[in-house]
Amino acid sequence: MTLQPRPPSVGADVGFRLESIETQVQMLALKSAWQDLEARDPEGTVYLSWDWLAATFAGYPGRWRVLIAWQGDQMVCAFPMKLRLHWSNSRQQLQTEIEAGGRLIYSEYTGFLCDPVYQNTALSEIAQHLQNLPWVRLSLKYEDSTARAAAFMAAFPEAQFRSRNKDYFINAGSTDNLACPRVTLPQSYEAYLDGLGKNMRQKMRRFSRKYLDSGALRLSWADAEDAGAGIEHLLRHWLVKWLPSKGEAKARKSVNTYRKMLTQAANLGLLRMPVLWQQDRCLGVLGHVLDPRHRQIHFIVAGRDEAVTGNFIGPLLHAQSVRWGIENGYTSYDLCHGDEPYKFGYGAIATRVNYVSIRRRYLTSPSAYLDPICAPRAMTCVIDFLQQEQPAKALIVAKQLQQVLANTAGPQ
Repeated sequence: MTLQPRPPSVGADVGFRLESIETQVQMLALKSAWQDLEARDPEGTVYLSWDWLAATFAGYPGRWRVLIAWQGDQMVCAFPMKLRLHWSNSRQQLQTEIEAGGRLIYSEYTGFLCDPVYQNTALSEIAQHLQNLPWVRLSLKYEDSTARAAAFMAAFPEAQFRSRNKDYFINAGSTDNLACPRVTLPQSYEAYLDGLGKNMRQKMRRFSRKYLDSGALRLSWADAEDAGAGIEHLLRHWLVKWLPSKGEAKARKSVNTYRKMLTQAANLGLLRMPVLWQQDRCLGVLGHVLDPRHRQIHFIVAGRDEAVTGNFIGPLLHAQSVRWGIENGYTSYDLCHGDEPYKFGYGAIATRVNYVSIRRRYLTSPSAYLDPICAPRAMTCVIDFLQQEQPAKALIVAKQLQQVLANTAGPQ
């Protein structure tokens, strides 16, 4: 859907045409222009690529939208969004919330794809359009750029919106999950080892000799043909470790999303998965997503046999992953969100990503913050409330839906 063009922003040399993309057919038509923008964006990531997002959105119809800024026939900015439904107990209404589109599938990093020439004015135009859409909260976790988050938030008037860059700590406050340790990879694996602390360097060399060079254990790489088996080994081990602390429902949900993400990476040829074996027993697996354009390896999730004593499985798998990356021309090994101390033993330096939070200060009628694209899922909420014997809530949502659909249909 092409939106009405706005006059050029103050100080801008050009006007922009905005377009709202909500269907897979529309997304497919953008491939060439999107990939051209990828080539012009020095801060892009694989998680903002057309390949990654088109595959992600295909699995979640009606739960996403992309706002596109065009300058002439050239795409200059793309903002992929996830649309989430939230029942507000305090206001007794169903509300639409906006999150980063890539988080539908646990994408490590999110944000905006931008041509740096038009970045600030394009972000401002998109932000101004968003102010007129129905939502109550917009949050972008793991936005990874130097200045885009600030430029985007600055376009929301303080009198109407509360905007801030939040903190995000986990593990009872001990882990900063917006800190992302990354290893800059040198030209050779020996140079990498030489740059580590003495204890870690000796440990990696000793583990390699003791377990791999001796033949006591073997390392394989799950490729496209056996990626499914490797993913299941990883997730089975992961579940054993995390189910007690996360609980059944949350742990199973995470497993399902990780499975979708890793399978998607495998289908796109972007999965790198080392598997450590003791004969036919899988001891551990790492799941990585590759970013060939930006020469980055992203560590996503690990699973190890918790019955094995000794802390050698993780170091062996990470060391061999780094070795593979160096030998194949990658320049960065990203150790995922969180500043857990073990990551810095691999030579990582923490960079920080953003957690943008924007809330409306004042809410009016209940129907004003339910996006029409969410109508099918809102109807599911009506059914769920009825099945839960909560007819009052079902009636509230039904009335919201009635008003939203009436507004969408327009005058008769």
